[in-house]
Amino acid sequence: MVAGGENTHKSDGDLSDVTIFQDSWNIYQKMVENNFLFHREVYAHLHDVLIGEVGRPFDFLDIACGDARASVAALEGTQVTHYHGIDLSAAALDLARRACEALACPASVEQGDFRSVVGARTDPADIVWIGLSLHHLRNPEKLAFMRDIRRLLGNDGCLLIYENTSPDGEDREEWLRRWDLQKLLWTAYTEAEWDAMAAHVHASDFPETDAAWRQLGRTGGFSNVTELFVAPSNLFRMYCFAA
Repeated sequence: MVAGGENTHKSDGDLSDVTIFQDSWNIYQKMVENNFLFHREVYAHLHDVLIGEVGRPFDFLDIACGDARASVAALEGTQVTHYHGIDLSAAALDLARRACEALACPASVEQGDFRSVVGARTDPADIVWIGLSLHHLRNPEKLAFMRDIRRLLGNDGCLLIYENTSPDGEDREEWLRRWDLQKLLWTAYTEAEWDAMAAHVHASDFPETDAAWRQLGRTGGFSNVTELFVAPSNLFRMYCFAA
């Protein structure tokens, strides 16, 4: 479950779509507030990379940005020169525009499916970030996305991701069984909320193993892949793919 990128919001005038957004957003906000997916640790790592390892002015491409609040917080104190967010949801982007007012640099947002937007994009990027959205794609689609990102990055750019990841040797069904065990821990959800979330994950989440992510990076044209964080649940991992 992720802000923005998973929502099927079509127009602010369509009540059914607004309801879908609000229901999904409430589930997502509980996830963030309770740190079920370890957002705090991940965005702290993102901030540390931008401060300690980038060390130069950069533009920041935030894919499936949702309300952008966590990214904006991670960018505080960095040398960011421009922020651009992409998301499918118009309602999420309204929130993102307000969050970006806290940035000291120009900011813009764009509505659309991130695969299409990235595939058509010609403007270069320095730092690209995507969290908990790539796992909706199958392996060949992930590879196509990573090749598109590599095309946009300069020689010193990087792609940072936080995504569903299995230990080597674990298949999707085993990952899903471990994900289902979180119900015992994520007690903030009602039965209906959990059932809606579980149905979505079982239908739409396709984790990769650690080895598969590294192979995707190499085949996608990246020179180096670094694991930055493993969630305590061992369901998600954060990587940096250096151009």
